[in-house]
Amino acid sequence: MAKKKRSRSERRKAKERAKKQQIDSLTTFEGRKQFIQSKGLTNLVTRFKKGKGIKRNESKKTGEDIHLIHTDRTLHNYAGSWSRFASFVATTAIAEDLEVLDKSNDIEGWIDLVNQYLEHCKKSGLSAPTQSTYKAALAKVLGVSSTAFIATDIRYRANKKNNRLKSNDDRMSEETNNRWFSIVSATGLRKNELMAITGDSLYQREDGQYYLKINGKKHKTKGARDRWVPIITRDKEELERLVEEFKLAGKNRVFQVPSALKPHKYRAEYAKRLYLLVARDPKNIKDKREKIYLRGELKGVVLDRKACLIVSRALGHNRPEEFQKSYAYKLIAQAN
Repeated sequence: MAKKKRSRSERRKAKERAKKQQIDSLTTFEGRKQFIQSKGLTNLVTRFKKGKGIKRNESKKTGEDIHLIHTDRTLHNYAGSWSRFASFVATTAIAEDLEVLDKSNDIEGWIDLVNQYLEHCKKSGLSAPTQSTYKAALAKVLGVSSTAFIATDIRYRANKKNNRLKSNDDRMSEETNNRWFSIVSATGLRKNELMAITGDSLYQREDGQYYLKINGKKHKTKGARDRWVPIITRDKEELERLVEEFKLAGKNRVFQVPSALKPHKYRAEYAKRLYLLVARDPKNIKDKREKIYLRGELKGVVLDRKACLIVSRALGHNRPEEFQKSYAYKLIAQAN
């Protein structure tokens, strides 16, 4: 038997009851947080549905990227940033403020709340990169440019507070550190790629050089991009151990990856090794356009532009400048 369709007046009354329940809930912290979260998550899911399957590079050219989310990971990260923002607003705002904001549907009201939150982040001592990340996420939720908000602290590479310059990761034992340093510094794989890589991705060239053939979809690469990765180990024994692991795995996954692994600094070691293998001496490069002159705390360092592009591609980056921006510090650390 078909469900009886409600009349227009019944639907209006039901909507009014739901609205009243929502307004009443704004008197509690959880109610205010839920109200704000629902607003943001609705926008995020809508942008994700529109953006999935569309290349980010193309949408940036048309200006549509400000309204789109392209990956599950971005959706997850932005939802987390919005949740933190919702907790802040639920603590500082009162029910009347949120009622007015809801009725007016005015983006300026949301921008004002975001500016208050960013000021709070700055006063709380959050790092400049974290401030910038939160700012970008909140801009995406609201569908505005991040320039609509107040300026966050300037990001300086020298001030980064992560553990990239430590020889070991404090979250893992020395033995575990040594094992994953050996693997990642030889392959340059990201964490998701390490978890998905299979033994049949190993290939050997006629000259004996081993490579990994990375399949974007199968091996969970960023942007589902395919690439070839040369294996660069410290010595012959390390190479033999790694090759043996891949051969034993066959078509199955090679590694059991610890959740605590943060492989970026090991990827930086791989980047350094590959750069030193393929780079020309800047003194011998006559065309200035083929040189990169670093700035900031790396001022005075000159890199081979072609080598930087090769390394960036091997690491799975879409932007050719990624090596000098995020990995060149390893070259300086070695020199010192």
